[in-house]
Parts: sequence; C-alpha cells; structure tokens
Amino acid sequence: MRNARLAIVGLLATVPLGARSLTAQSIAAGVNAVRDGIVLLTFAARPGVCGDGTGNVWTRNARSSFASDERQRTCVAGPVRVALGRTDGQTISVRKWVGGRWTASSSETNLGDVSPADAARYLIELARTVAGTSAGDAISAAAFADQVNLSPEFSRLVRDSNAPLESRKQALYWLGDGDVQTAELAALYADLKPFELREHFTFVISQRHDDLAIEKLIDVAKHDRDLEIRKRAMFWLGQSGDPRALKFLQDILTR
Repeated sequence: MRNARLAIVGLLATVPLGARSLTAQSIAAGVNAVRDGIVLLTFAARPGVCGDGTGNVWTRNARSSFASDERQRTCVAGPVRVALGRTDGQTISVRKWVGGRWTASSSETNLGDVSPADAARYLIELARTVAGTSAGDAISAAAFADQVNLSPEFSRLVRDSNAPLESRKQALYWLGDGDVQTAELAALYADLKPFELREHFTFVISQRHDDLAIEKLIDVAKHDRDLEIRKRAMFWLGQSGDPRALKFLQDILTR
C-alpha cells in the first residue's frame, strides 16, 4: 500500500497547483497503482441526490419517485463516495454512498476529491468490466455526479453488446431518468436484442408520460417478437391512463 500511495503522490505532483482534481486518466492510474485493497474517491453530487451516509440513496426530480418515509428524511446532498475493491490488480467490486465521512485505514488508499465529470466517465468505463451490484453502483454513482451530461456515454453503453447486461440495464434506466429526448430514447429499442433489456425498456419509457412514449409502447405491444414483452408493454399502457392507450387495449379485448 505504501508504494501505491507514493505512486499517487507522484501523479499529483504532475498536476499544476490549483488544479489538483484528478482527470479520468489519472483516476484510472491512481486506482491501477493499487494491486490489492480498497481505493476511495469522493466527488460532488448533482442537485436532488440525497443520502444518509449509510448506503441509502434517493433522488428528487420530476421522474424519480420516492417513498413517503423518505420525504421525512433529512436530505444530505453529497458528496458521492465510492469504494473500489482491488484484487490481483483488478477492480472486483464497487460500492457507493452519498453523504457521511470516511477515514482511510491502513488497507485503503484515498484519492480524495476528484472531478465529478472525470469520476463519472471513469465509472462508466469501469462498468464495462464489472457485473451485478457492482455494475449498478458504478453506473448510479456516475449518474449522481454534479453538472455532467452523460447521455452520450449511457447511450453507447446501452448499445454495447459486449458490456455486462446489468451495466446496460442500469445505463438504460439512468438515460431514461435524465434529460435525453423521448425520441432518442425510443430509437434505442431497435438495438436492444436481449429479452431482459427490451423488458426493462418498457418500464423505462413508461416513466416518460408523453405522446412519444405512449406511441412507442403501443408499437412494442404490437410488434415485439416475444409475447411476454408485448404483455409487459400492455401492462404499462394500462397503468398510464392515457386515452389512446386505453383505446388500444379496448380494441384488443373486443376483437
């Protein structure tokens, strides 16, 4: 661990004074300098991201809902804290928190405060090599980063057939939760080959509640090759309460 810290110190020494925030490349170099152990990094959260420092995280925006008990919680608005588990020179785990504090132990290396934009892009790339809950934490931590438009990166990840399925699902969710236009979100559907992604797509676009979202759900309900996906699209159409959706479902039932 001492050698890893010395490598990071040397890395920081190359950054001009007043610009100590690590770039995505130097974040990667700092992480890769640790063969075994935990690497910690911290960055600013975007507005609306709340946490309690113990792992509970929620967002407050137009598309994300949160339970009534969360309305009673005190919103700690960051920072986002990420712990990367390293074994044999590979990152094998990612965990995130919002709020709270930590002090690096002897087995941990703290990279300190890093640029939100660079941290987000580093974590999205990392999500191409980790899976399961670690993929989810990497993507959501990136989505929580302050003042970053990640729509292009999320779109590329969703379309990347070589990326882990969980990473692609999480990228699709956060893309839908962001500011990307519904037409662009709908256009992704043609590139979603796995059943799980197309199923997840029906939920993601159902959260838009606009004309294009309803039209796309009707299209999926009519034309998807899997009956279960068509059923899922019809379920979300029924939940929407939209007159066009209800007429479409009524027409099916009265044929």
